Amino acid sequence: MLNREYSGFYIDGRWQSAQSEERFEVISPTTGEKIGYVPVATTAEIDTAVEAARRTFHESDWARRPVAERAAMCRRLAVLITERREEFTELIVDELACDRPTAEYYQALAPSLLLNYYADLGEQYSFATLHSSDPTPYGGAGLGSMYAGQHLLVKEPVGVVAAIFAYNFPFPSFGQKVAGALVAGCTVVVKVPEPDPLAVFALGDLISEAGFPPGVVNIIAAGPAASEHLVGHKDVDLVSFTGSNAVGAKVAAICGRLVRPVVLELGGKSAGIILNDADLEQAVRHLVISSVGTMSGQNCACISRILAPRKHYDEIASRLRDAISALVVGDPHEPSTQVGPLISEKHRDRVLALIDSARLEGAHIAVGGGIPASQDRGWFVEPTLITNATNDMRISQEEVFGPVTVLIPYDDETEAIRIANESAYGLYGTVYTSNIDRGFEVARSIRVGSFSVNTSAVDFSAPFGGVKNSGYGREHGVAGFEGYLVTKAISIDPGMQLPESLITKGGPQ
Repeated sequence: MLNREYSGFYIDGRWQSAQSEERFEVISPTTGEKIGYVPVATTAEIDTAVEAARRTFHESDWARRPVAERAAMCRRLAVLITERREEFTELIVDELACDRPTAEYYQALAPSLLLNYYADLGEQYSFATLHSSDPTPYGGAGLGSMYAGQHLLVKEPVGVVAAIFAYNFPFPSFGQKVAGALVAGCTVVVKVPEPDPLAVFALGDLISEAGFPPGVVNIIAAGPAASEHLVGHKDVDLVSFTGSNAVGAKVAAICGRLVRPVVLELGGKSAGIILNDADLEQAVRHLVISSVGTMSGQNCACISRILAPRKHYDEIASRLRDAISALVVGDPHEPSTQVGPLISEKHRDRVLALIDSARLEGAHIAVGGGIPASQDRGWFVEPTLITNATNDMRISQEEVFGPVTVLIPYDDETEAIRIANESAYGLYGTVYTSNIDRGFEVARSIRVGSFSVNTSAVDFSAPFGGVKNSGYGREHGVAGFEGYLVTKAISIDPGMQLPESLITKGGPQ
């Protein structure tokens, strides 16, 4: 069984006892009972973790090893995680309370998938390419050798990465944020979320078993002050943060002051647009799952605004009401449960307050809106559909992060696009239509980082990230991998013939 009680941090390849007796108590959202704990790092322990990462990056051969060696370690770690997938599933359901199918087939599986994906990507990636230039077509003859030349374009690891995980997907975030960094040759300090740190802490022993050198991956838990110290640490070269807009803005300000690159994956208020010609059965089935039916709505890409043509509004509302009412709410360990509790009592109360604000502004609670009568403990909110809503309501503009979606009417496609874009966020969206050309026209018109046509599935190898208040930078795919690399141009004499080994070094071995 995976450990649930930790007295130290995984730093420099071993468990090091915490300096403080302060702990983050891990409380089950389902029962409200304590299930484990981790220590709380001091700023001195942040310094120790960053120093281990800095030393390994600059003073060992980690960043200069053939990428195949780093990829092999990632594959070994993926195997070790897969071998204990059932244990990770149980732990994730306990500490996060997501439904068991999501825990088993996404939460506990994603790190292995992404470790293997980035291992393959790194071995196929060209880290050094030769380029030459001839300025004659652009400026005419007689420019001389000043403008002519050739250069070797190399991609090198950015350095020490501070990876800060959000509570809703911390275990997958290891694959999302850390796997690409490792293959690229970076070293990492992972800061786990306070409510559910246990699954990520459990990776420490597996990282050593997979053969990673000390200091390559370091895992700590920290409160706000120590976390801010990590973000602003002089030896951190890049910050990758997932979380709220308020904290993300602080992270961005610190990184801006230090002229430090940062990847921000923040909130969302995604719109699901149903066009007049859509298959309503398919659209409603997908939108229920991608709104209130996944992670109890605790998902930054959650479809929390559904836009319906006014002529079909009542029918769509009826279909949504029936489908949402049929969702099974209960103990997330039960395979039949589709909607479990929220992460904390405080967060549950915030979600209920936002639902109340919709009532006060004149919207109608068509389904749900309260605490399920069947649940006498834990932090549950009923799956909720809000109708007669307008896009200027608080419930339509703020990220709820709970099992709540609003149904907003529109008169024509132009208005639907306008409503979808009238949001401070720009993370994700989707459209349903029988005309694929129209679907892609709508997709190109919505200001978001990712969009889907006739589906709510997202390709794991596609870049993911937002625009506007949803952040900047990308994770996943080639774009996510390249975020951990810096570009260097090495100019050489135009007549020089480079050895082939310089051009392919770091690429396929």
